[in-house]
Amino acid sequence: MTNADATDGMDRRIASALQLHGRAPWDHIAQVLGLSERTAARRGQRLLEAGLVRVVGLLDTQLIGRPAPVLLRLRGGTGHGREIAESLCRLTETRTVMALLGSFDHFVEVIPDSNDSLRALLFDGLPPQVRSSSSHPVLRFYTGSHEWNVGTLTAAEGAALRQPSRAPFGARRGEVELHPDELRMAALLAQDGRMSTTRLAAELGVSQATASRKLASLLDQQVIRIRGDVAPLLFGLSTEALLWLNVAYRHLDAVGRTLSERPEVMTLVSITGDYQICAHVALRDHAHLQDFLTGVVGGLDGVGETDVTVLLEVFKRGGFDVSGTGAGAAP
Repeated sequence: MTNADATDGMDRRIASALQLHGRAPWDHIAQVLGLSERTAARRGQRLLEAGLVRVVGLLDTQLIGRPAPVLLRLRGGTGHGREIAESLCRLTETRTVMALLGSFDHFVEVIPDSNDSLRALLFDGLPPQVRSSSSHPVLRFYTGSHEWNVGTLTAAEGAALRQPSRAPFGARRGEVELHPDELRMAALLAQDGRMSTTRLAAELGVSQATASRKLASLLDQQVIRIRGDVAPLLFGLSTEALLWLNVAYRHLDAVGRTLSERPEVMTLVSITGDYQICAHVALRDHAHLQDFLTGVVGGLDGVGETDVTVLLEVFKRGGFDVSGTGAGAAP
């Protein structure tokens, strides 16, 4: 399996299970979905190896006192699109890098370690081919890709897999101080959210009991969220877009909450700048996008000017370079 075309309905159900419970053992997924453990493990592992599903541990950086994420809109010189994107992928601070069709060329999600590192990136760290940029700190997460699920499972299956609801990212700030071993564990889980406690213990040089205790603490404190990040193409959603909405402030919270409940919305945040909301949506095709804009967004009170940018290619998703994997290019 190298791309979404080689998958079927059962693959999509396993992917949905991993979205809801990224560390679920294969025997548990098999029991919930009515499969043999061997089938669930074989199919699930193929999805992971193909990059169509990535299970990662997502660190709530604001909870440990780091700055809020910043969204960048970049315009580059003609003929430099791929060069710019590849340069941005190499920056450790970038979690998402996309090439887009629309009013700007690239979208970048930056996760800064500190205000100093953010200044260094914006002042001196962007590729020289970038001709203009705008930066938009995130004010609030309404929903994130770790919560997105397209509903391929029954209500009972979802209930058997879904983890307890958590506070949104950034809702608590600077409340937790991590020890060096915990930061190292977070870095390991960022690469593989299903990493076993046996391997975590070996990597950290501690006992398995200690590794299990540290992992449970990080999860219980919501410092780390285990996220099953699924390529929308796996669900037949071939059109991704970023919607930038100008919203009157008295309607901002209502618009954010309403849109965040839509199955088309993968991520929705409120931001600073000319637009108050940025929403990442996944849809079947351009006709579906048109229907969503006119039938959903257009009917919301308080929404004014809207800028729509359509995905051309994802170069980095969830901190992983996905260029050339078949999981990032739009069809």
